[in-house]
Amino acid sequence: MKISNDIIEDIRRANDIVDVVAPYVQLKKRGKNFIGLCPFHSEKTPSFTVSAEKQMYHCFGCGKGGNVFTFLMEVERLTFPEAVRSLASRAGITIPSDTTETTQTHDKRERLYALCAFAAEWFYKNLTTTKEGNFALTYCVQRGLQNRTIQDYGIGYSPKGWETFVNYAVSKGYSADELVNAGLARRREDGSLYDYFRGRLMFPIMSPNGKFIGFGARKLYDDDQIEGKYINSPETIIYNKSQTLYGLYQAKDAIRKEDAVLLVEGYMDLLALTQAGFLNVVASSGTALTEEQLALLSRYTHNLYLVYDADAAGSSATVRGIDLALEKNYQVHVVSLPNNEDPDSFVRTYGANEFREHLKNALPWIDFKAQELFNSPSAQSPDGKALAIRLLIQTIAKIPDELRQNMYIKEIAEKYKVYESILFQELEQHKKKGQREKFSSGRTAKKIAPKQSNEQVQSRLPSTIQPLSAEERDLLKVMLEGNPEVIEFVLSHIEIDNFTNPGARTLVELIQQHYEEYEGNLSHALLEMELDPNIKNLLSELMLARYTLSHGWQEMEIEIDEANPFLLARDAVVAFHRRLIKQQIELNKEALKEATLVGESATPFLQRQQELLQQLKRIESPDYLKLEP
Repeated sequence: MKISNDIIEDIRRANDIVDVVAPYVQLKKRGKNFIGLCPFHSEKTPSFTVSAEKQMYHCFGCGKGGNVFTFLMEVERLTFPEAVRSLASRAGITIPSDTTETTQTHDKRERLYALCAFAAEWFYKNLTTTKEGNFALTYCVQRGLQNRTIQDYGIGYSPKGWETFVNYAVSKGYSADELVNAGLARRREDGSLYDYFRGRLMFPIMSPNGKFIGFGARKLYDDDQIEGKYINSPETIIYNKSQTLYGLYQAKDAIRKEDAVLLVEGYMDLLALTQAGFLNVVASSGTALTEEQLALLSRYTHNLYLVYDADAAGSSATVRGIDLALEKNYQVHVVSLPNNEDPDSFVRTYGANEFREHLKNALPWIDFKAQELFNSPSAQSPDGKALAIRLLIQTIAKIPDELRQNMYIKEIAEKYKVYESILFQELEQHKKKGQREKFSSGRTAKKIAPKQSNEQVQSRLPSTIQPLSAEERDLLKVMLEGNPEVIEFVLSHIEIDNFTNPGARTLVELIQQHYEEYEGNLSHALLEMELDPNIKNLLSELMLARYTLSHGWQEMEIEIDEANPFLLARDAVVAFHRRLIKQQIELNKEALKEATLVGESATPFLQRQQELLQQLKRIESPDYLKLEP
């Protein structure tokens, strides 16, 4: 059943948007608002704004915006009821039982989360309480895992039987389709199911907000026919390996506190470091570092320490990770380990203090990469050295911060005795090449596909909304503040059809329909309706943007956002009327030219021009729409 509007409003008021956004975005105070790097698109300069006063957010880069509900829906890919329930739980608000959805009508995604949590608990019990699982538990002890670590990370064991988990899950009410869709089972040709994970040590993988989404599994038996020491859940609607970091849920608070993250490759590497007291660790789960993973980490820090194996493959992965992270404006260091050591073996052999020393002596990325390049036999000749320097500059060109680029160029010039001017020329060539490649790749920004709404008011809405004029922007903004008398004043002095922007017309019609029903809460009420995403983004942008007109207020040193709403409304209406008259004057001029060219009488157009100019003069008079004191 539908959750009542009163309960939704209580939940919204109980969840401060700054607190809700903060775990996902590093926010900095700027004036009344908070800003940070947008979690919905890649950017180098913060354009994501959060208003504690209006309890809204908006990104002036990609255009997404809304309130606490829409933020959680976007960042966690939740439905509206899921976001409401999540925020209700966060605030300690109980939703009456007659408004909650039954198990049968739960969102498919929510069922898969529940199934993965169910599987994680079952795997853990198999490891810790069964005779078969004791073999895997002994392996954990041999690898140095403590009971607390096994418990905190939910490490488990999947039995060797082909249908052991499938049969148990089905007996508990989960369907065959759900088991397959969660990546926990596969179908045979005859349609029967078998377990995806068999005879393996299980590592539950969680989302940043603590939901179980998938599993990693380590080989334990020599007769295991599945290739690969480690396998992961297949991709599902809740699990994507390239967008996930193992251990982030447990580490995110420590990462934020330390303002740094240690990135390792494997599950055991992470667990060993965590046991040794390094809590700000995440693992890429054997995959190469991706843009999506870096975007995930950017919510918590931009200081990245790469801790990969000391072998050749580890060095190659580190170099690839350096370039990608620098492109996303990270500060990158590399923790170098001795040959034949990975983080797990190093900590178990040498201890936490020795690793801490290596961490203190971590190499800045440029030193690590130079070491890799200049230690190569091919770099001993003049041509080889030139190539090594060129490759360093190629990496520097990826850094979006020009000041950092300049500092690195100066460092290379001094260290390798090369003229700065030559290095800067090389840098410019690589930057231009990068721009050409980006242009030629044909990448375009993803457009939000608008949902079809049953609201007749949205039927004329185009797939994208063009930028608003300053006049239309100010009129909408003053109405969205929600004062019924101000809205009635505006609506009594304008015609909706005079709005040239289709998105603006739609918003005005929605305001006209709902302003009495949602007095004082209009903008949030509109955000919670089934509206086109473009309209919601436009709405949040308007609420967080400043007024663009009314220069007189600025000249009088009056804070526009705190000015009398009726005066703001009057100024906005006047500006709107002025624009309409000026448009008509221009159209009349064009009509006069055409009449002259075809030999028609110009008198009607000249008379019309005089009338329009008189109207413009009246509009620009201080007494036009003068408000009573």
